[in-house]
Amino acid sequence: MTAIAEWLESVAAPWIDFYSGSAATETAVMFLHIGALVAAGGLAFTLDRAVLRQGHHGWPSRADLARDRHQSHRAVIIGLGVVFASGFALTLADPAVFLVSLVYWAKMTAVALLLVNGFFLQRSGERLLSAPEDEASFQALRRAALRSAALWGLSILGGVAVTMYA
Repeated sequence: MTAIAEWLESVAAPWIDFYSGSAATETAVMFLHIGALVAAGGLAFTLDRAVLRQGHHGWPSRADLARDRHQSHRAVIIGLGVVFASGFALTLADPAVFLVSLVYWAKMTAVALLLVNGFFLQRSGERLLSAPEDEASFQALRRAALRSAALWGLSILGGVAVTMYA
């Protein structure tokens, strides 16, 4: 992995010089990363919580819940796009450190699992939209929402840990 990190460091040298020589750039990239993470993660967590609470309360209806999730999913995806772009910029700022860090790769694994789970959330939500009374679809959505909440938490924990241990 060190050879890849060294190669990437040589390719990214102009970005590394620009990034490390500009406090404003460092601040802007970190703000975009954390701001998008808070916005996308906060919205996703709120939606997950609504799904998890639905089993105990009758309102909103499952159809309304599925519709809200579906309509809000785009905002979460846009936020994740900003998180990825800014995260890539942060990784390129010091590839020799990040690409050899087990903590970094553990975080990336949590993020990858979060994306895979997002596919299941979307699919379960679409099934529930078409058949709100289908208990199996609702339970699949609940399981995906629970995984989503846990994976968002692990991803955030990984982001904190990578700044400490990378």
